[in-house]
Amino acid sequence: MCIMSEKIHTQDSFDQIYNETEKVYVPRTPELLDKFRSIAPKRILQPYLSDTTEPYSLRLRSTTKSGTKKYDATLKTAGQITAAGKSRSEFTGGLSDERFNYYTAGDLPTVRKTRVSPMESIDIDFFDDGDTWVESENPEAWTRFLDHHRFDTDDFVDMTGHAPDNELRAHVLYRREHGGRNAFATYRPFDTDIALDAILPYAKSRIQLSRGRLPVVRITGRSGSGKSHHLSVLREELKSHDVDSYVISIDDYNIGMKKLLATNNGEYPRDFDLQNVYDIEQARTDLQELLAGRAIRQYAFDWRTSEPRYLRTVDAPGDGTVLFLEGIWARHDAFERADITLDIDTPLATSLGQRITRDMRERAEFAEPEKSMHYYLEHAEPAYRAG
Repeated sequence: MCIMSEKIHTQDSFDQIYNETEKVYVPRTPELLDKFRSIAPKRILQPYLSDTTEPYSLRLRSTTKSGTKKYDATLKTAGQITAAGKSRSEFTGGLSDERFNYYTAGDLPTVRKTRVSPMESIDIDFFDDGDTWVESENPEAWTRFLDHHRFDTDDFVDMTGHAPDNELRAHVLYRREHGGRNAFATYRPFDTDIALDAILPYAKSRIQLSRGRLPVVRITGRSGSGKSHHLSVLREELKSHDVDSYVISIDDYNIGMKKLLATNNGEYPRDFDLQNVYDIEQARTDLQELLAGRAIRQYAFDWRTSEPRYLRTVDAPGDGTVLFLEGIWARHDAFERADITLDIDTPLATSLGQRITRDMRERAEFAEPEKSMHYYLEHAEPAYRAG
């Protein structure tokens, strides 16, 4: 089967800058595009770090041309089928060869293909499984391609919404090669109702808690997994059950730029997701103080100065209050004696997509999706996995 993909880029607003709309066509004769196979080919290896059940897809790409390799990563939303084609957002960022090899050390769903670009805005992909996929960046390029090579529109069948995309193709091949086994678990969003049912008995009971005078609940997960969102939902639900709550956020224990520079030989740090960025010991001490009924000094990280800022002195919560410990490093061994640990196990692609979407929604004027994706894959995710 040969597939034609037509992309229409729009830039009417910030949200649309990263939008693409594509149509998919299949040539009526498989040999129609064979004459392009030898035109300056590029070899592409395209593994996927996402499951088809996720709202986002994440693929890496190694492109080899004339002996030179280039690496990048692309995140796409699931999109929707419209009259103009399949519309979705797409973000692409650079990736180092070290990180490409890091992520592909395991066996991943992968598409292998050869790409040729016979004219501007036209790419033709010849997949190793025998199919062909042609991408046009805009309708004008598609028309030029047809006219220049004397193709007729009747030579192609519109398969928009019916032909498999690259991600699905990669997963089908993976299952075929692995006895029907899936590469990743089916995506299931975190269920706050189940979490609430686990927390309420601790908050409502009069039993002596083994860890202290307050029930302690850790909420962990990679960056963008939805920790803050689910925490907010849980706190509202607890409030409806007349249960108070208090939050210790590990993010508030960022040691600040001055100390980071001092511990990094005066050089600006590249990675802000490592454990040494946070004062874990102080967070542990504050937790113990609250459990003992003593007040603590509360700080928050000031993004303007890149330093911690004193807010106020906080009295210990009353009996029956649920004490939440939230953050990537809430999973540290210093907090392992928590009564309940909730791991927001949102997969990589969806976490990255949620983080970029959040930045574009809340800080649109400062959002830089490509840089965010590069940092996430180069630093944040490896730090999370190493922890």
